[in-house]
Amino acid sequence: MRIAAILHPYSSDSILERFRAPGVNLFRGNILERNDLPDAALVFGGDGSVHRLLNALAYSGCPVLVVPTGSGNDFAFALGIKSVADSLSAWRRFLDKRDNVRTIDLGVLTEPGGRSANGALRGEDWKPAVSTITFAGDEGRIAPPSTELAPHIMRNELRHAIRLDEQTSSRIYFGSVAGVGLDAATNEFASRMPPWLRGSAGYAVAALRALASHKGHAVSVRAEGPEGPFSVSAPALIAAFGNSPYFGNGMRILPKALLDDGLLDVCFVHNVSKLRVIREFPKLYSGSHVKLDAVEYTQAASIVIESAVPLPVCADGERVATTPVEANVARGALQVIVPGE
Repeated sequence: MRIAAILHPYSSDSILERFRAPGVNLFRGNILERNDLPDAALVFGGDGSVHRLLNALAYSGCPVLVVPTGSGNDFAFALGIKSVADSLSAWRRFLDKRDNVRTIDLGVLTEPGGRSANGALRGEDWKPAVSTITFAGDEGRIAPPSTELAPHIMRNELRHAIRLDEQTSSRIYFGSVAGVGLDAATNEFASRMPPWLRGSAGYAVAALRALASHKGHAVSVRAEGPEGPFSVSAPALIAAFGNSPYFGNGMRILPKALLDDGLLDVCFVHNVSKLRVIREFPKLYSGSHVKLDAVEYTQAASIVIESAVPLPVCADGERVATTPVEANVARGALQVIVPGE
């Protein structure tokens, strides 16, 4: 098996030794190329490390195992992986039985309408390009080529690569939670903290810092889901949406979210006083904030987020876009290796 281990360039190789096994060619890298994917990928890092690989992994069929070594590991936690030991156990089972691969959805951000200037499709409609060129006849026999194969194959691969680039350049896949408002500002503060602080209480500290200067800009969220149309337009503290419950290193902002139900969960928190935010803040960890009168919650397959002024959009802890954006579900987009029963 050919396995890619994706690590930060300055990370030590020592952690890889625990994942080596007979018959496994484990090689190190810091990026995945969509046209040259391995049999499986190990991602050593946090939510940001996973996020940066999703455009290459989406709909590829390449199973990925997350090894939670980052400052924020919400995606791994949603998969039931809480430690390096959990990842190692899942990896050994995968090598032994191959029965612990799960198919999950991803969220995907595009411009409103699902298309951009280059005509890219929205996430759930897109599948990787497949070459139809063959030199086999109707009886399955391969006749001698009339032209040199190498230039022909190279031209085909170039067209394939260009098409993939056109289709992925305008969409942003995410695995956990995206949003606008206080969480985006919090991520800005958290990104400037040392990793050891971000991995402990850093997000909560950053949230309090962001709250001091927060302005509740008017945000509009329109969604279509099982419960019918959802629409809210008001000054917002947070407008979060995503495919898994957690953000901020353990906060259950979307407590009802499931990784494979074909829906994104939406949590709109109206702008309230800063004193009330501080008082109610601990409820984010249990998910009980959804019972508050200032919170509106729904599930939807398609969401449009707009704002009175352009606002930064964060996804998986990374600043990725500016409003307006549309979020959709990319059904069955990712293969993940998870702990066994």
